[in-house]
Amino acid sequence: MKIMFRFITILLFIFSSTDISFAKEKIFIIDYALTTGIKNRDPINRLDSFPNTVKRIYLWTKVKALNPPTYIYHVWYYKGREMARIRLYIKYPIFRTWSFKTMIPQWTGKWKVVVEDSEGNPIFEKSFKVYKAK
Repeated sequence: MKIMFRFITILLFIFSSTDISFAKEKIFIIDYALTTGIKNRDPINRLDSFPNTVKRIYLWTKVKALNPPTYIYHVWYYKGREMARIRLYIKYPIFRTWSFKTMIPQWTGKWKVVVEDSEGNPIFEKSFKVYKAK
């Protein structure tokens, strides 16, 4: 019994003295959608390519945060160039949030959007294409 008590005491000491700040910023994307709109906080469709006639493209994300409140960034890239960086506040452990990029018809080709944690570390990336409508 004494051995078990000492073992538990040692474990409690180890865990109480360990710096667990790494868990502070643990954020996971548990669902996502590139979409042309949001209704009732959910995406109206899920697409990988868009005609250049679309006015806005949204990235909807469902986020799991181990230690809210925190924030994430949605960073939009066109042909390797950063076009927008949107900071999104995460209030709860499971949280839906989104950003959008207003488009112009000349921006055809390869795009990507990267989700970063509050320290700028990438946690998710999705590529998509904007094509010339016929």
